[in-house]
Amino acid sequence: MERKISKKIINIGIFCILILGAIIMTFPFYYMFITSLKETGYIFTVPPQLIPKPATFQNYITVWKETDFPRYFINSVTITLPAIILNVLLSTLTAYGFARYNFPGKETFFSLLIATLAVPGLLLIIPQFDIVSKIRWLMDNKITLILTGGIGGIAFNAFFLRGFFEAMPVEYEESAELDGANAWQRFIYIVFPQALPSVGALTIMSFLGIWDDYFWPSLILTSKNNWTLPIGIMTFHGQYSVQWNVLFAGTMISLAPVLVVYVLFQKYFIQSVSEGGLKL
Repeated sequence: MERKISKKIINIGIFCILILGAIIMTFPFYYMFITSLKETGYIFTVPPQLIPKPATFQNYITVWKETDFPRYFINSVTITLPAIILNVLLSTLTAYGFARYNFPGKETFFSLLIATLAVPGLLLIIPQFDIVSKIRWLMDNKITLILTGGIGGIAFNAFFLRGFFEAMPVEYEESAELDGANAWQRFIYIVFPQALPSVGALTIMSFLGIWDDYFWPSLILTSKNNWTLPIGIMTFHGQYSVQWNVLFAGTMISLAPVLVVYVLFQKYFIQSVSEGGLKL
């Protein structure tokens, strides 16, 4: 009896700690949301308003109609979607090749690929920018960001997916091969559907990395017409003041696609984590 009571107390304590951690993690997002609903005069009131009175959606209307925010939004979408498709395609093919095919120097090449993870991304910015700047048409071109976004992160993605492919039974592919299916057909109809949990998790991570990227696009995109959302949102910072309510309204709009992608792929992400998608 005493053991059951002590176990319940421990469970209640763990539950309370988890709730407290969830509140701490979500409060900044809540504060950003309520600030986006406030009028300018109520942003810095003491004590701060945790429920905006009066609440207004005028800041969202201002962002969408009185700035170039819609253009920035469309630019981000037209860059992110093709880059994700390219990134997921190249990553899955790379991981599948290392998992299923034997070729000379296979493990050496894979080790070299993984070794690139030890190089900080910022160290590669200078040589990448030097290459792009020498090819003039790549500067201020959204295609450059699509290509770099599609290629970037392949080393980690291949490391992430290889273990999953190796854990998949090879008998299904062998049966399909006996029925006349070629390599592409086996990959598309047999391997890829089974890999959806890990691919879903990979899609979420790739989307976040490309959608939220600020530094690299700010170097490449020099004209205002090609700016993405992170760059455009920074323009809400004035020289002497910041319109925090308008800034947070724009940030909340930019978060909406992230939430949509997570809702669409969350079951694959959770399944990948629960099944141990990162298998070695």
